Amino acid sequence: MLKMFISGSIANNTIPDEVIKSVDVSMDKNYVILVGDAKGVDKNIQDLLKINNYSNVNIYHIGNKPRNLADKNWKQFKVIIDESNPKLFKDGKFTRSAQMIKDKRMVSEADFGLVIWQDVSTNRFGNVQVSKGSLNNIYNLLKMGKPVGLYFVPKPDEGIIKLTDLTYFENGVISNMVNVKTKQYYYEMKSEYEKVETQKKHDKKSQGEQLKFF
Repeated sequence: MLKMFISGSIANNTIPDEVIKSVDVSMDKNYVILVGDAKGVDKNIQDLLKINNYSNVNIYHIGNKPRNLADKNWKQFKVIIDESNPKLFKDGKFTRSAQMIKDKRMVSEADFGLVIWQDVSTNRFGNVQVSKGSLNNIYNLLKMGKPVGLYFVPKPDEGIIKLTDLTYFENGVISNMVNVKTKQYYYEMKSEYEKVETQKKHDKKSQGEQLKFF
């Protein structure tokens, strides 16, 4: 049974009609729908599924219980976080990095994704901030070869953009549609991911060379 990971920006408080239609199709096909427990898109998608009495839903969270849960009968999956690590748990709260670990778990278990993304928003101090979580989800899904349906909120006329690889995403969306701050963050994020991958390959090679001595 196919699994679809639905995610989106916390700043978005409504679900576009195009996305509702896509979710309706997914319910008709009886996909397993993976959703987080945040406010914004996560909560609104949960409410939409609940209104339709849809039961094939998996909710992922990192606290003792989901922050938002529209139906207690849905399957719940707690992603274990190292609370002794200040990068993941600080001042009695889980950090953004901890939430990203939860999202990566959903990425790994999904077959494809649907992302409702507004790349930037303005905080209460009037500063522009990038919606990093959704961008990371898009990157990680495509990096694993999993297709993404992207509803880019600032460009509603585009409908749901079908993405199958990073090159198309970078050329079609990152280069032409997003805020300059989003573009800067994306390539910094990508560079960090590539450094980690390079280090992993180096470590694996070193371990292989060490084994030759035995």
